[in-house]
Amino acid sequence: MRKKRILFCSEATFLNTGYATYTREILNYLHSTGKYELAEMAAYGERDDPRAANIPWKYYGVVPNQQNEPKASQQELDAYNATASAQFGEWIFEHICLDFMPDIVCDIRDFWMLDFAERSPFRPYFKWAIMPTVDARPQARQWVATYASADACLTYSDWAGGILQDQSGGKIKYLGSAPPSAHPAYKPVEDKRKHKQLMGLDPDCKIIGTVMRNQRRKLYPDLFEAFKKFLDKSEDKNCYLYCHTSYPDLGWDMPELLNEHGIGSKVLFTYVCPETRKPFTSVFKGAMAQSPYTGRFGATLSNVKNGLSYEELSNVVNCFDLFTQYANSEGFGLPQVEAAACGVPVCGTDYSAMESVLRKLEGYPIKPKALYKELETGCLRAVPDNDAAASLFLEFFSKSEEERISIGKNTREMFEKYYQWHLSGSQWEKYFDSFEALPFEQTWGSQPRIQEPAPKIDLSQAGAVSNTQLAKHLISDVLREPEKLNTFFEARLTRDLMYKQATSSTGGMYYNESSAAFDGINRRQPFDYNIAYDQMAGLCNKRNQWEQKRAEVMKQRQEASV
Repeated sequence: MRKKRILFCSEATFLNTGYATYTREILNYLHSTGKYELAEMAAYGERDDPRAANIPWKYYGVVPNQQNEPKASQQELDAYNATASAQFGEWIFEHICLDFMPDIVCDIRDFWMLDFAERSPFRPYFKWAIMPTVDARPQARQWVATYASADACLTYSDWAGGILQDQSGGKIKYLGSAPPSAHPAYKPVEDKRKHKQLMGLDPDCKIIGTVMRNQRRKLYPDLFEAFKKFLDKSEDKNCYLYCHTSYPDLGWDMPELLNEHGIGSKVLFTYVCPETRKPFTSVFKGAMAQSPYTGRFGATLSNVKNGLSYEELSNVVNCFDLFTQYANSEGFGLPQVEAAACGVPVCGTDYSAMESVLRKLEGYPIKPKALYKELETGCLRAVPDNDAAASLFLEFFSKSEEERISIGKNTREMFEKYYQWHLSGSQWEKYFDSFEALPFEQTWGSQPRIQEPAPKIDLSQAGAVSNTQLAKHLISDVLREPEKLNTFFEARLTRDLMYKQATSSTGGMYYNESSAAFDGINRRQPFDYNIAYDQMAGLCNKRNQWEQKRAEVMKQRQEASV
């Protein structure tokens, strides 16, 4: 029996992003089994990127060579820059498929990064397993429709799986959650008081900590308010909030928030010396601070381009007595798990993936006081109850040091029980082993599906034809994909024909005047039967071209094997 050929589509596994880390660890697990032929289609990695040299599976860089040799042609660069989704691999996906001929394609990323696999002319020849980021409810109907078309779906959290199952009426082939784990550098210190002292902190101080980028959905204004309410009620004033975050960034005005709540002397941040690359802890000193290592200005808050190593960040997290994830939603919220790996009890907003993580870690959920609908996505976001959070902080620190240590040990045990790479890797392995790969003669080596689109209808001579009838004709007779009848694809096409307008973005399913789908690049475009015909005929002809190319490649391979 031949090995199954599995193509993972994500960010390049030599990067340190969340997607890259997850994909790398799962591929490492699968590679260790020796059961599969593996490959990655690597977004943000050049085709001949030297960082891929030691990858033990086949590597396909998405980015045309610009830094590395041989330099990309202008045609390749134009294709890469033609559409927004090209950076995720759309421009090269069919080429990679013809070279690798996967039995399974696995997508680990957001909807707008993966839906081109669903549209691929080669979709009938591979099974498609997806792991979308689900950070809120409801999910857009278009997204749910795409997820339902996949052969298998995994999620980062149980909460996400419940949302997808509920919205799809059970049509999504959901296999369960397969969450990430923390890097091995995250582990408890033997003596927290001594560790705080080594980090330049008062060993007797109590610290509520968070690791969140300074973005809009990370609710620093609410966290500062909750912390101030806690301070006002606490008899112990030797308490601090430690925010490992960035400034400036895409989110909040930190100095304004600190001034508003009068807590500037009680909030700590991580700065990084630009010359020594060493981090240090300080109250807010502005966007740039003086480095204690050199005596010169230029130290900045830790950020995505000037971050800490896993070991250094573990040292920061181990200063925390309580970790909080104070966000309006999360696709997962890995810092919670990293804190748990360090034996730090966790609390956070009781919504989205945080809801599942907090329960598995036996942490402390902060109930939202409200949910609001986000204009851009139509999804619900949470507003935590700051009074409840302040009360939670008070209750936690009213416990004895021995009690808090015991809770921390239990948190670490829950991490070991639920958040391990081998547990998630086995979820993927279980799916891959659940079916037998079909012979190539029935998939990539099958006869080409070449069908010409039907001629355009002269509507002036056709009499009364409804938009529903036109949509069905365009799908069955022009596109030549009747399997798309009675799907979201048909519903959207019918809608656009009726309104005589369409949007090109994923926001288009929210077709109402209160939607942000009509701002900027998402403005409505004219749409009618003639435009729809050209689009469907173009897709049909594209499929014919790729099918012909597939036949040629298979013929060349057969001749080479003789």
